[in-house]
Amino acid sequence: TKMKASLVLTSILGAFTLVEASSQDPMTADMKHQSHRILSGSEDSYDDDFWAYDNGSYNTAWSDFNLSARKCVTMNKKHYIVFELFGRNNKGCSRKKKGTYTMDVGKFAKAYVAQKKIDYKYMGKDYGDADSLGYVDCTLVEYNGNNYYAKLGCSSQGGLKILAYSDAYCTTEVNANIGLYNDIKLSFNYCNDCVTWPVNNDDDAANAEGDDAAQDDAAGDDNFEYYHQFDSKLCSAADYYKSSCGWGCKRMANKGTSSSSYSSSRKYWNGLEKFFLLFWSVAAVGLIWVVLKQRRMMSREDAIVEEATMNGVGLRKRHIFPIALGIIFFIIFSMFMVWKRLTWLLLIGSNIGLFAHFAFLRRKAKQRSGLTGYVKDGGLQIS
Repeated sequence: TKMKASLVLTSILGAFTLVEASSQDPMTADMKHQSHRILSGSEDSYDDDFWAYDNGSYNTAWSDFNLSARKCVTMNKKHYIVFELFGRNNKGCSRKKKGTYTMDVGKFAKAYVAQKKIDYKYMGKDYGDADSLGYVDCTLVEYNGNNYYAKLGCSSQGGLKILAYSDAYCTTEVNANIGLYNDIKLSFNYCNDCVTWPVNNDDDAANAEGDDAAQDDAAGDDNFEYYHQFDSKLCSAADYYKSSCGWGCKRMANKGTSSSSYSSSRKYWNGLEKFFLLFWSVAAVGLIWVVLKQRRMMSREDAIVEEATMNGVGLRKRHIFPIALGIIFFIIFSMFMVWKRLTWLLLIGSNIGLFAHFAFLRRKAKQRSGLTGYVKDGGLQIS
């Protein structure tokens, strides 16, 4: 009897365990299964605290994002990387900009090198070690019998450089050669993919050799493409440690920025520019309306004088309409091509010309306000 009772109890416990396992959240179980994969904040050999913010989040699909480092700038004796983050369908960092931000140069360098190590691994290469990461914090060095403090910072050209300081807090920079050179080749004004995919994307099989975690992935992870879209050391760290870049910061980043294949292709209208495009376009339409209304009140004498003046420079009234259409076409076309200087020249110049013509007509009308001889459409006849 006791044996039967024991078997019944064991069966009940087994059934309860099966029910509990079947009712477990699939995502939770999947995340446990994926605990070994190389996430944005894990398995970093040189600074575990730096990556502590990320436990393998599934909140952001970084495969949709791109990042571009603009310049290394110095503000209030602190060194920052100015970068831009772009969202989905940004067409090579030419649109969909999320914003312009700053990040401590040392933190950015850590994230950049960590991302490059993964990128190179997926390409079947070895990125190697970056000695400059040893100077992310203020570090005592000796050179030619003299003691200095070294720290990774910004060069006068806006790149990375290991700088020399005289104090242990790296606040007083000195112009001295300490025999240390930056070996982190950070590409500025280049559109970086937040997520790099393996050259042979076969569920990690091509990258599993010599890596226990990757071997586990190759054996048991049939959803590599899904999980990998959330993994980006560079972009996740940049998003977490970023600070806003104000007007002065953006001005510093734009000053003296060297041209590149990316910078030449990254033409777009920002929010402020779009506002003024709309403003000046509406203003031009309004000025056209008031000018046409004022011209309807021109005297016959003024219309004859105007036509004679136009004939003197080789123009006819029938030429005005095609010229106006041509100007409008070139304004719209230059907006589409993002030819900023030509667009502002044509748009603002047209507004100035229309306003000057309106003021001239208005003054003439006031001078003749007591006289007769006005004809309807006197100045609008096209023959």
